[in-house]
Amino acid sequence: MSRTIFTALLVAFATHSAASPPAIRSLPLERISIERIDIQGQIRTWNLNKVCIDGQAYLLLMKGLTEPVSISAAFADGKPEQCKVATDEALPGK
Repeated sequence: MSRTIFTALLVAFATHSAASPPAIRSLPLERISIERIDIQGQIRTWNLNKVCIDGQAYLLLMKGLTEPVSISAAFADGKPEQCKVATDEALPGK
């Protein structure tokens, strides 16, 4: 009995580990951006972007225009902040 269970678990694990990775997505910052704050220091300016990825808001800290430094979940009232981005039809120029 235990050998049958072990074999079933082994087959299930082997099938799962052989699965292909999820497809890579490209999300333009302009499309997922909710808010942008420039933090100016004496030497450097940092950009704090609030972005929406899969219905969850994140804070993306960037050094300069193209160098992300960190990403963290955004919270509102002590709970993870939910969000929505505009559909393709609602974007300007569409």
